[in-house]
Amino acid sequence: MNDIPIRCFLIAHQGPRECQDPIEDHLAELYQLAVSCGLQVVGQKRLKRPKISSQTFYGPGQIEELTLDARAVGARILICDDELSGSQSVAIERLSKMICMDRTRLILKIFEQRAKTKEAKAQVELARLQYELPRLKGVWRHLSRQGGGLGLRGGAGETQLEVERRIYGQKISALKKELSHVQRVRDTQRSGRSPAIPRVALVGYTNAGKTSLLKQLTGAGEPEDLLFATLDTTTRRAWLGPDYDEATGRGTGEPKTCLVSDTVGFIRKLPHQLVAAFRSTLSEVRTSDALLVILDASSLDLRDHLKTVTQTLKTIGCEDNFESQPRILILNQVDKITRPQRLDLARHYPGAIQMSTHDGLGIDELKNWLRELMPGPPKPRDLEWWELGDSRPIVMKNPQRTLVEVKSF
Repeated sequence: MNDIPIRCFLIAHQGPRECQDPIEDHLAELYQLAVSCGLQVVGQKRLKRPKISSQTFYGPGQIEELTLDARAVGARILICDDELSGSQSVAIERLSKMICMDRTRLILKIFEQRAKTKEAKAQVELARLQYELPRLKGVWRHLSRQGGGLGLRGGAGETQLEVERRIYGQKISALKKELSHVQRVRDTQRSGRSPAIPRVALVGYTNAGKTSLLKQLTGAGEPEDLLFATLDTTTRRAWLGPDYDEATGRGTGEPKTCLVSDTVGFIRKLPHQLVAAFRSTLSEVRTSDALLVILDASSLDLRDHLKTVTQTLKTIGCEDNFESQPRILILNQVDKITRPQRLDLARHYPGAIQMSTHDGLGIDELKNWLRELMPGPPKPRDLEWWELGDSRPIVMKNPQRTLVEVKSF
C-alpha cells in the first residue's frame, strides 16, 4: 500500500499595500493546516496583484508561472489561502491542470477527518453542503443541462443544476432538524445539572493546549499536537481543593468542584459555515459560568490569535457579558520562551496566568481563581484591555525582537 502523502503547493495573494510579514504568517499557518490534513507541502509563493480577477482570482500569467513552479517539485494540489468562488476554482484548475482548493475547503477536509461522533459528522456535513451550495453553478457546468426536452410531457423541465440544488436544500434542512434536536437534548442535560457547581468552558486558538489543561484539571483527555484535534465537547468534573481558607480559618473542609468543558478550537478565517453548524457544540461556551481563554505564549502571532478568539466569541453570542460570565486569559507553554519574554508578557497582560501544562506551572493559581466562583461569581473587577478591545503595544513578534508597536483592533 502506498502511504506517500500527496504533494501540495501553497499560494497567497498580496495586495499593493499589504506587508510581507503578515502574508508569511498566514502561509505558515496554511502549512500547518495542510500537514494536519495529511498533505506534504513542497513549496509556497506569494502572488502580488493590485486587483483580484473575478474570473481567475490571480492573473492568468501568474497561474501559468505558478504551475511551472508547482510541477517542478511534483505538486498535485494548489492550496489558496484566500476563499475562492466555484468559478474561480474551476478556472485555476483549467489553466493549471491541477486540483485547486481554498483555505475553507482545506479546513472542512480536516474537520471531516477528525469527526468521530454522529453529531460531529452531521455538523461537518452541514457546513460542507452550505459551502458547496452557492458554488454548484461554477463547479458543475454540466448540471445546467435540462432534464426534459421535445417529446416529454411537462415541457423542457428543470435543469440538472436545479435538481442538485433542491437535493442540497433537502439535505441541509434535514441536518438542521437533526442538530436542532441535539441542541434540545443538550439544553435538557444542562438544566439537570446542579446550579451549585460552576460550569467552565475552555476556549482559545486551536492547538494552544486546551485538552492538555483539561487533563491537568480533571485527569481526562488525550492531548494531540494537531490542529482541531477536538471537535466534540468533553465535560469533566475538576477538583479544586478543600473549602478552607488558611488565612481566616474559615470553611467546611468539603471538596470544591466545577465542571470543565473542552470545545472546538478557533482559527483565523474560521469558515462561517462551521461556526453556524457547530452552534449546538458552542452553546456550551455561551451558557457557561466562566471562560478560560487559552493561547500559546510562544506563538509569534499571539496578539493576532487573541483578536481572532475575542471576535469569534462575539460571533457566537459571548459579548458584553463580562459580569455574568467572567473570563481569564491563560498564556500556555511559557516553558518554551525565555525569562525576558515572560516579563514582557506580564507587563502587557498583567491579569493573565502564565502557565505550562507540561510541568503544571500556573495550575494552582488557576484553581484559586476558579474557587472564587463558588458559591457565586467572582467579585467585581476592572476588565482587561483585551476584553474591551483597547489598543496596546504588541508583545514580542519573534524571539529576537522584543516589542513592536501595533494599531488597535
